[in-house]
Amino acid sequence: MQDIGEILNIGALCALGRTATNPVLSTIKYFKDEYLAHIRDKKCPAGVCRELIEYTIDSEKCTGCGVCARGCSTKAISGEKRQPHMINQGMCIKCGACFDSCKFGAVTKR
Repeated sequence: MQDIGEILNIGALCALGRTATNPVLSTIKYFKDEYLAHIRDKKCPAGVCRELIEYTIDSEKCTGCGVCARGCSTKAISGEKRQPHMINQGMCIKCGACFDSCKFGAVTKR
């Protein structure tokens, strides 16, 4: 992206073409580590890209209260009462309802 942006800045025939890439080049300059984390590691350091977030339940912290399961609109959370629950990643839409509702800090966001 950086190479293409620099080529456009040099080779564009109009002022719009020469400046159109400036926002992208500026963000690459100041946030290059975040770009690399997204592209190479498939991780979002800011934790805001839904496609790259994964919610999991820590079995040691989970009390099996079921609050997270009741709040899950896709029924992606399963487990017996008073037993650690699990999130089916294939069904999870990454809405964060489980994370927000857990009072024990058992739901983690990566």
